[in-house]
Amino acid sequence: MKKYLPLSAISLIPILSATPTFAQDSQPMDIIVSTATRYEQPLSNVGSSISVISADDLKAAQITFLQDALTTTPGVSINQNGSFGGLSSLRIRGAKQVTILIDGVQVNDPSTTDGSANFANYDVNAVDHIEILRGPQSILYGSDAMGGVINVITKSGEDGFGGNGFLEGGSYNTVNGGVNIYGGDQKLHYSLSARSIRSDGISKADENDGNTEQDAYRNISLHSKLSATLSENLKSTIIARFSKTYSEFDDFGPIDGDKIDHSTDYLLASRSQLDLLDGKFKNTLSFEYSHSLRENEAALIKTEVGKGARLNIDYFGHYQIDDRFGFSVGLQHEETKATSVSSQKFNIDSIVSEISLQAIDHLTITAGGRYDHHNQFGGTITPRITAAYYMEDTGTKIFSNWAEGFKAPSIFQLTYICSFCGLTAPNITLKPEETTGWEIGFEQDIMGKNIIIGATYFKQNIKNLIDFSFTAGYDNIARAKTNGLELFIDADINDAISLNAHYTYTNAKDADTGNPLPRVPKNTAFGEIRVALIENLNLGLSVTYNDKSTDPYSPDTDSWTRTDFKVSYQINELFELYARIDNLLNVEYQQVYGFGTADRSAYMGARAKF
Repeated sequence: MKKYLPLSAISLIPILSATPTFAQDSQPMDIIVSTATRYEQPLSNVGSSISVISADDLKAAQITFLQDALTTTPGVSINQNGSFGGLSSLRIRGAKQVTILIDGVQVNDPSTTDGSANFANYDVNAVDHIEILRGPQSILYGSDAMGGVINVITKSGEDGFGGNGFLEGGSYNTVNGGVNIYGGDQKLHYSLSARSIRSDGISKADENDGNTEQDAYRNISLHSKLSATLSENLKSTIIARFSKTYSEFDDFGPIDGDKIDHSTDYLLASRSQLDLLDGKFKNTLSFEYSHSLRENEAALIKTEVGKGARLNIDYFGHYQIDDRFGFSVGLQHEETKATSVSSQKFNIDSIVSEISLQAIDHLTITAGGRYDHHNQFGGTITPRITAAYYMEDTGTKIFSNWAEGFKAPSIFQLTYICSFCGLTAPNITLKPEETTGWEIGFEQDIMGKNIIIGATYFKQNIKNLIDFSFTAGYDNIARAKTNGLELFIDADINDAISLNAHYTYTNAKDADTGNPLPRVPKNTAFGEIRVALIENLNLGLSVTYNDKSTDPYSPDTDSWTRTDFKVSYQINELFELYARIDNLLNVEYQQVYGFGTADRSAYMGARAKF
């Protein structure tokens, strides 16, 4: 039986407690994770909700684009503007204010409309695991984390030398391949990953609307991680990433002819960890920089669409006084620059403090707050308190947390001028969004941890919600209320059959009008069964359901159900063959009105270790 991977201690800003997801097998509660307090402690002590997707899960599901993995976790919905590299709008529990991290480094593009990131450009081959945190998380991540956090943790080096690679091809003349090499000794570890994908793609504008040509997608991604043990108490890590993308897209409606998006992204980060007082006092100092450039091309003429950069300097320290009590403190300076509609710069200085207390046996409480000073919006305080009670004898965990959060307007929103709206100057009165949210949930081991079930109820209120209208441009026009329920089951039925499934109900609405929030389905569900027919031959069948959703500017999007089939055969310890059929039943559907999705398509590939 596989187990959850511990959350990486290398990550500067680790994520919180774990609940099983679609591909996670049962895990004991004594697994050590990096928690909301940003230091390691047993899973049983953690009181917030997160899903973890491992590299093995990505491999078994034959994931090409990371957003396809995210939708298989509770509470997450994605609306993609056409397949094969189309931009995605991601929401967690109905909130689109989500922080995206690569190894703890924030990669949200400051120059985009809402500060989002394009998951299509991330190298799945380099991923060790993904952590999806739900609910307000401003105490750890400041602005942008009202809805939650997604942290993509990449592979680290190991002793010796080794590696793996894959190559696959299939429908739409798609060729996808990558390699990962790693090595090291007791003092130095390294990991290097590279991926290239090319596809003729489909028409981004739905072919049923009269579009006939294909929109190609190409991406090359490079990622490296170097970790050095400088002394018994001092470790240092350097992370570097580069991605270059070519993506064709269409105008809305029945219009053939390509426009081209050229995007280049890179990040560079260094982290040093110093342990003092016999390891009880852990200190981490980080320097992080990420940059993105987007250019559009039409009729061979390039125009710059957006340029964004983020510099982050962060210190975090935790002192574990004894088994029952510890405290943490953090300092952060963040500079964000963007050129989209016009150029602007944000500075945010932050202080974080949190305590952890095991008040009674089996009950762990954490409480703390964060103060952010924004150079344009002034000071903001965001508190949080969590509690987790674990009964080892029965395998029962009960957890709850309450938190506040905020989201500063993006630079695009603050500098936007909408001539057709009658907005001739930027809206200087735009205010940050604010939220208050809480959740309560439980997890239960059954049959010796071969089966885990769980449920979480959540509620969140947002005020000063930023939205766009054709009459006012970007404005604080509404309050929003969200509540819902997440259910999951993760079962190893026997040595040959495993089942993973989840269901999410999300009631997200405008609190002033009572209307549903746009592009938030009320009901989503995912189920996957995996069967080992004979030794080394594995089959998988998954079904994804997405309820209908509203759209303020176009017709509503209908509900859809998609079925995918996978098969793999392990030839020996070094070689594996695999194949899959996406959209097995050839369902016609749209995630965003007017944008196409792929028909039934087939792919074959091979993996090798060395």
